[in-house]
Amino acid sequence: MHVRSRKWISICLVAFLGNTAGFQASKGNYGQDLQSRKGEDPIVLSEEDKAQLIETLRLKKSFGPSIWPGFSEAEIPLILYNEGDAFLIGHPSPPPTWIPVDNDSFQEKIYYRRDGTGFQAFAVLVGELWAASLDTLGSMNRSMREQLRENIPPEKLTPVMLKTMEVTPAYHAVALLHEAFHAFQALQDRDRFQRAQKMYALEKLYPFEDEAFNSLWDAEGNWLVSALREQDGAKRLEMIGRFLDVRAERRSKASLAEDLVIFERELEWLEGSAKYVEMQFAVLASAGQEAAGSKAYRVVRNRLQADFSYRIKKLGGLEGDLRFYLSGAAQAMILDKVYPGWKKHVFSQENTALEDLLQSALENK
Repeated sequence: MHVRSRKWISICLVAFLGNTAGFQASKGNYGQDLQSRKGEDPIVLSEEDKAQLIETLRLKKSFGPSIWPGFSEAEIPLILYNEGDAFLIGHPSPPPTWIPVDNDSFQEKIYYRRDGTGFQAFAVLVGELWAASLDTLGSMNRSMREQLRENIPPEKLTPVMLKTMEVTPAYHAVALLHEAFHAFQALQDRDRFQRAQKMYALEKLYPFEDEAFNSLWDAEGNWLVSALREQDGAKRLEMIGRFLDVRAERRSKASLAEDLVIFERELEWLEGSAKYVEMQFAVLASAGQEAAGSKAYRVVRNRLQADFSYRIKKLGGLEGDLRFYLSGAAQAMILDKVYPGWKKHVFSQENTALEDLLQSALENK
């Protein structure tokens, strides 16, 4: 399993188990968990896989217009992969490495298959189109079960616990939309998207172990929470100003190199925006007592929000790029409150960061 696939499993475990650390995903035992591939059964999308794709497309169409302008209309192919195969839907003419599945269809349209080796959860360039890529629900849960077995004593790991900790179809659907938004970012600004990806080369230089640096990161997270919760508009703007001041102080005291400042800004743009979109789909899909699947999405919404509320206050203790998912998402949620129309600036201005838009909100108050 690849880096971003491991990340989804780790995020799921924290959100569903509570604030637990130390899980490392590994590749599941395909031979034990799936039917034997030696028989005559064709390699096709399972009914569960098709149901997940249908639900993802429903959410995108129903709630996409309210979440991000242009996202619902964007033609974004989808890839689901497991430990052996990858399946591509919604692509009009993929490269010849993708083989048409001639004994099955998806919504009466042809789809494609290829070897699943090397795929990861992200946006993938397939020919000239960007596609969203994610593990199948079944593959994700096999990895989840393996992690649980590796990290919890057998006597404590009951069948009920295993069932409770499963990644739900609702969570999987919003996760796939997170990756679809990455494809949308690439469609809107391919150069910046690819530059942001390259920022990960700087991760090894980032001062993740600097205690004073991380303490100020914690302070930033707390100001973000305060700004989100504040109901008075003027006070909220004051809290945004305090967040930006602490951010500037942190960078100054650490003598943070310019390329690492750009690293922060670009990862918040890349991952924070996508995390925001993921959470917004859970919120909107959970609304209404009679809406299709709303109860399942309320569970996802509540768990995502609880996890977010806990960890946003402890940003300095988060490993790797996870802090940027949350700090970026928090800024996006605050922008909804203080800067109507902010989303039209995310792709229209050169290297505009979420923090720049917060600064603009302050200057235009």
